Amino acid sequence: MTLPFLIIIPLFGAFSMPIISLFGKKLKEYWALIISGATLGVAAKIFYTVWKTNEIILYTLGSESPIGKGVKFPIRIVWEVDLLGALLALTITFVGFLAVLYSLGYMKHDTGLEKYYTLILILELGMLGIVITGDIFNFYVFLEIMSIASYALVAFRNDTWEGIEAGIKYMFVGSVASSFILLGIALLYGQYGTLTMSYLSLKIAENPTIVAKVALAFFIGGLLFKSGAVPVHMWLADAHPAAPSSISAMLSGLVIKAGGVYAVARIVFSIFNPGLHAYLKAFNMPSINMEAVGWVIVFFACLTLLIGNAMAVVQTDMKRLFAFSSVGQIGYILLGIGIGTLAYGSRAGELALAGAIYHIVNHALIKALLFFVAGAVIHEVGTKNLNELSGLARKMPMTTLAFIIGAAAIIGLPPLNGFASKWIIYESSAMYNPILAAIAVVGTVFSLAAYTRVLFTFLGRESEKVKSAKEPEMSMLIPMLILVVAIVVMGLLPWQINDKIMLPTARMLEQLNGEYMVALLKFLGGA
Repeated sequence: MTLPFLIIIPLFGAFSMPIISLFGKKLKEYWALIISGATLGVAAKIFYTVWKTNEIILYTLGSESPIGKGVKFPIRIVWEVDLLGALLALTITFVGFLAVLYSLGYMKHDTGLEKYYTLILILELGMLGIVITGDIFNFYVFLEIMSIASYALVAFRNDTWEGIEAGIKYMFVGSVASSFILLGIALLYGQYGTLTMSYLSLKIAENPTIVAKVALAFFIGGLLFKSGAVPVHMWLADAHPAAPSSISAMLSGLVIKAGGVYAVARIVFSIFNPGLHAYLKAFNMPSINMEAVGWVIVFFACLTLLIGNAMAVVQTDMKRLFAFSSVGQIGYILLGIGIGTLAYGSRAGELALAGAIYHIVNHALIKALLFFVAGAVIHEVGTKNLNELSGLARKMPMTTLAFIIGAAAIIGLPPLNGFASKWIIYESSAMYNPILAAIAVVGTVFSLAAYTRVLFTFLGRESEKVKSAKEPEMSMLIPMLILVVAIVVMGLLPWQINDKIMLPTARMLEQLNGEYMVALLKFLGGA
């Protein structure tokens, strides 16, 4: 069974890092790279297995031991990996591996790197746990592991007040969000006596009490905080610029996805299944009004994509601009999830959900590239102030090319990967409500203005600050080039990827596990 090693490998790597670092200064860096690469290999195998078989992988620690037959554990942990979880695990490990590779050059002048690489592996561990767990309390545990590692990494360069302030603010907001989520879990467990997500879905369908509705409200509120959605987004605009750029890439590309929008989709579809409650409502049975939940998500999505992209236009700090752009892109993903909830079972709903999943992956790659570019600029020029970066293209042509590819992709220009996911979200929005599509397009106009401004700065007259700039070393340049290739290749095969991966992922997310569906149908048949 491969699945346990997705957790075992980074856990072993993190706890062994202090010992490995005793044997050589460089060894800890290569150890982190080896561990990240091995985890990527396991995630790729799991994704291929789930995609090929189109079946959910179920694993219960305690009933089947990876150590050997007859070995019993005092605890039971349920891991449940569908195509969405496998796809996110692959994305997390791919970007994580590139972030570690990038760090070899970017972080070489910093001290305390054994702590840095330990925290990166713990961060990766937390995110992987979130996307493969089938138990809602374990989801919370892994969410906290991810969050604590994130707080520490944001404030890693504690010689500057910016990092300390951003880390404290992030920790405060994250703790409030986590409290909301934990309260929602406590309410569901107190009401239904189970923590297994699929079984909770059945129990809530049997008895959709006011407690379940209040718990859902706590989940949505807490996860919007974690996603960086407007109006609870300001922590993100401070945390991402303050963190080392390798960490900014993971925060923007992965953390707000795994602990934010992915979690929203998982809670809404795996526990409070919209189609299930629509079915109950059609039979005049007690149910939860998931249409109202969908409109709440859509409202915050529209607010987020407009304000996030508009705020990006007026930034003079390059990393802060990218951070606000991330807020805007979260809006598109939430819009897809919201329409998927509202139009469940229809073509528009299926497309919207597929588009949201597609954009989660695309944005992870694109924003990782853009923050790597920002890190290269800071590393070579020593500033992230756009007013001082005029003429950078002449001194750093490869880095500028990487920026152009990333900017064009995030705006949604063909033939790059961002075009396909945004187009699907536009199309599904127009099918459901053309006003929503118009709002999404306005957000893209703001995004276009923001990135065009950066491009004109790079192509402008050479400033004094950039005269001595040069391309970064290969350990920083290679991850950028790999992401450029991934963005271009995915852009050349957009509809194949959507039809073969994203739509099947959306369909699998909408469906309950077979054993619970059988029990549910028996219940509905006897009702």
